[in-house]
Amino acid sequence: MTERKYPLPTVDLIIETTLPDGRAGVVLIERKNPPPGWALPGGFVEYGETLEQAAIREAREETSLDVRLVQQFHTYSDPGRDPRFHTISTVFIATAAGQPQGGDDADQAGVFSRQEITFPLAFDHSQILEDYFCWRDRQQKIPGGYSSVEESEAKSPGNEEEADELKEEDLIELTRVWSLAEAEVIKSLLGSNGLMCLLKGQIVHSIYPFTLDGLGETLVLVLKKDFERAKELLEDYTTSRSDQ
Repeated sequence: MTERKYPLPTVDLIIETTLPDGRAGVVLIERKNPPPGWALPGGFVEYGETLEQAAIREAREETSLDVRLVQQFHTYSDPGRDPRFHTISTVFIATAAGQPQGGDDADQAGVFSRQEITFPLAFDHSQILEDYFCWRDRQQKIPGGYSSVEESEAKSPGNEEEADELKEEDLIELTRVWSLAEAEVIKSLLGSNGLMCLLKGQIVHSIYPFTLDGLGETLVLVLKKDFERAKELLEDYTTSRSDQ
């Protein structure tokens, strides 16, 4: 009987950060092992890990950065994307502060602006970044859509001015999820429809790396006056996800 083979699950990260001169950039690593070249940070999902745990671990091992996962981007599964074997990669968008340093499978790591990435990348990472930059361009044309890391931090409901405006008694729980990536998607959905929301609860993987799923429960909070509209949007979003 012929042994049945299965694709190997992997993760890759688009880590948004800034260059020393303040320009937006993404982190790339120069691979130590074949196939050679520059690539997005990432690697194989280990047994017992969630995709989120694997992404955070690989980022720390290859770049020395503690990342915050923003959202899941796309999954890439072309059998020829990795010349060694068939892999399926789930790509995450993440943010981080500080300068990366290569480690583990990475000889070195650096931050590159969009304009500086004119060289070929390993695997299908050139295509992944092309998809990402095109997606970002579309999102930035939508009022309240996705912003770069520095813009997102400036507009975040967690900053002091908006925190003063959003009093605790004005907020109501819309839903709760166990994935911070999913919470960020819901937050982006509400924001793109002009609704303000807050996320309460963050990843606890760095503190309790062996807890169930490595994640803390995240509450999605909205203003009471927006609750019914937010609930309708969330129901529509949930229905569309189940139909996919």
